Amino acid sequence: MKKRIAGIILVVISLGALCFWELWGREHITYDRVLVLRESLPKNTLITREMFRERLIENAAEGAIMSIDAESLIGMETAQYVAAGTELYMEYFQESKFAVGEEEGKFILSIPEQWLKSFPQTLKRGDRAFFYCAGEIVTDAVVAYVRDGTNQEVYYGDDERLTSSASVSLIEVVVTEEQARLLGKLADKENKFVILYY
Repeated sequence: MKKRIAGIILVVISLGALCFWELWGREHITYDRVLVLRESLPKNTLITREMFRERLIENAAEGAIMSIDAESLIGMETAQYVAAGTELYMEYFQESKFAVGEEEGKFILSIPEQWLKSFPQTLKRGDRAFFYCAGEIVTDAVVAYVRDGTNQEVYYGDDERLTSSASVSLIEVVVTEEQARLLGKLADKENKFVILYY
């Protein structure tokens, strides 16, 4: 009788251990906790904490960013299109070109229409704009925003920028205080700028 009870107890313990392993143990002990995006992000998107979620993967690829490393990505930006739900790698991110504030020493400058002689209608966020005055480059800056007449961001339907959502009316760039002073002084002398980009 004691052997029968001991056998039943061993079977119950074995089944319990098997259920525990299959329902909880396997994922929490052997799986890696990797970081993934909640939604797909286009290139040049500033990263915030809310964009991430954790995903358990049995054998994460070497170099995949683990969930404990999420803080290292906050404030960076996407260097390319990144799909939702896929493992993330440092190659997908870069230091933000759009970071502004006193700590960075950079600010957003809106370029008034009266300062401009000409600018490309295919300009978009993330481009490096070169300001020419009297035929010479005076400075360059990263384009932070390109807006239409209703203050909406201008988007392009393809990578070649053949179709756009609207015409460009307002350009805002990331500049240092020195760059802002330089552009302001030149504009005060009634100079006008030609903007080129690549």
